[in-house]
Amino acid sequence: MLKQLREGQYFGVINHQSSFNGINITDTEYTHEYVDWHRHENPYFTFLLQGKLIEENKKESYTLSQGSLLFHNWQDYHRNIKPPEFTRGAHIEINRSWLAKIDISLDEIEGSLKINNPIIKNLAFQILLESKSADNYNQASIELLLLELLSTVRQSTVNKSKEKPKWFKRLGELIYENHDSKISIKSISSELGIHPVHLSRTFHKHYRASFGQYCREIRLNRAINYIILKKHNLTDIAYLTHYYDQSHMTDTFKKRFKTTPKELSRTIG
Repeated sequence: MLKQLREGQYFGVINHQSSFNGINITDTEYTHEYVDWHRHENPYFTFLLQGKLIEENKKESYTLSQGSLLFHNWQDYHRNIKPPEFTRGAHIEINRSWLAKIDISLDEIEGSLKINNPIIKNLAFQILLESKSADNYNQASIELLLLELLSTVRQSTVNKSKEKPKWFKRLGELIYENHDSKISIKSISSELGIHPVHLSRTFHKHYRASFGQYCREIRLNRAINYIILKKHNLTDIAYLTHYYDQSHMTDTFKKRFKTTPKELSRTIG
C-alpha cells in the first residue's frame, strides 16, 4: 500500500522544525538509502542544503545536488534514492487550508517540478533563514515571502507553457557555462546574433527580472552553497564567486537576506 505522510512528517532525522500558521518548515538529515513510493498530504518545497538525492515520480527522475529546489504537489507519488554521503534538506510545507484561506490554487502544477530559476531558489532560502530566527515579525515575513514564492512559481509555470524563441535554450546554456567569468548582455547577444535591446526585453518578459539581476542571483546561489559546505573561508568564497572582495559579498548579503555571510553560516549550522 502506498504511504501518505502527515503534515510535518518526513523520512530521516529532523534537526529543526518550525510551524507558522499553516506553514511547516523543517531542516532534515536524510538517513534512508531508499524510500519507497509515498506522497504527502500537503504541497511542499525541498531545498537540498548538502549532498545529493535522486527523486523519481511516475513521469520522470531528478538528480538533485546541493542548492537544488524541487516542488511537490500534494497528489504527487514519488520515491527517493540517496547516494552514500551526508545529505540534508529543508522542507517548506504549505497546509492546503492556508492556500484556500488566501485563495491560491496550485492545481495547474501537476506532480513534481524542478526549479532552476535562481530568484525562486533565493526566496526559498530566505524563508528557511526566517524560520530559524525568533522574533515578533518572522511569521508575517515568512507568509509574505511564501506568497511571493508561490506567485513566481505559478508565473514561471505559465511562462514555461508559452512558446519561447528558438535561441532561448542556448541563452540558458550560455549563462550557466559562463557563470565562473564576467558575463554581459552585450557578449551574450553577440554570441546569439541578437540585438541587446531585444534580448533584454525578451529576457525580462519570461523571467520577470533583468539579465543583470538574474546573473547576480546565480552568484548568490553559489556563495550560499560554499558557505554551507564550510570548506572555504569567506575571503576565498568571495574570490570564487567573483565578488570584488569579502566586503562586497557581505554588503550584497545584507541587502538580499538582511544578514551577513558569517551570521548565515552560524544560522544554517
